[in-house]
Amino acid sequence: MHQYNVGAPFERVAIDIAGPFPRSDQGNRYLLIAMDYFTKWPEVYAIPNQEASTIAEVLVANFFCRFGIPRKLHSAHGRNFESHLLKEVLKRLGVSKTRTTPLHPQPDGMVERYFKTIEEHLRKVVASYQRDWDERLPLFLLAYRASTHDTTGLTPAGLVFGRELRLPCDLLFGVPPDKEQPTTDYAADLVDHLHDIHNYARQHLKLASDRMKTRYDKLANSAGYDEGDRVWLYRPTRRKGKSPKLQASWEGPYRVVTRINDVVYRIQKTPRSRMLVIHLDRLAPYHGTA
Repeated sequence: MHQYNVGAPFERVAIDIAGPFPRSDQGNRYLLIAMDYFTKWPEVYAIPNQEASTIAEVLVANFFCRFGIPRKLHSAHGRNFESHLLKEVLKRLGVSKTRTTPLHPQPDGMVERYFKTIEEHLRKVVASYQRDWDERLPLFLLAYRASTHDTTGLTPAGLVFGRELRLPCDLLFGVPPDKEQPTTDYAADLVDHLHDIHNYARQHLKLASDRMKTRYDKLANSAGYDEGDRVWLYRPTRRKGKSPKLQASWEGPYRVVTRINDVVYRIQKTPRSRMLVIHLDRLAPYHGTA
């Protein structure tokens, strides 16, 4: 398993699309979701469609201009994220683009869990508010940003701002005396505090990453395949009129063209067929003679 440990806020950001949802009064049907790998800071943007031009415009105007340009942008495997337009925009901004492989979302566990949390929340919201669900996201984001994250042991707001967000209960009952701080002291202590909590987060992120890598490597086939090896490809398809359980899920043989890294391969069925980029989990050795 390839391991990537981020070391600073908004250095590496993940994005994905959720939807479609019922069309809101503002004409929105989808959500563009973004999350910073280091701080776990979430952003959600309601959008009318999932075209590449819409995604690029929202990312630049709302995310990049607010939080700065990330070094890496990671996305799911989708045509809108792999379009020439988005690639050109990111290239001009100096952003390196990475993506998951099809049918293999495990490398994006952080974002997958976050998406599930949002979808669970939206199911409750959409059930009661069919026309203005997109206007009810900000309060959800407030709660998420102020909640302690399991991986870092800190809140996203604390890692980004060096302080906790003032929540409605604080406005109602006031802040405890031990949380109050004179303005002059706050300015002097902010840099030191950010430095300390960022180091704390790095340690927790490294531990979580190491645990994930250890679990993954136990399951992964360390030997892998070499160029020229023939393999089966797991590619389940639904055919009309046939039970999915009775359909063949493996096809081949394919030939390994390139070993991109430890777990990702480029394969091809025939010399004239299209090459596919596939994760190791979807391959199996081919022992036939044909």
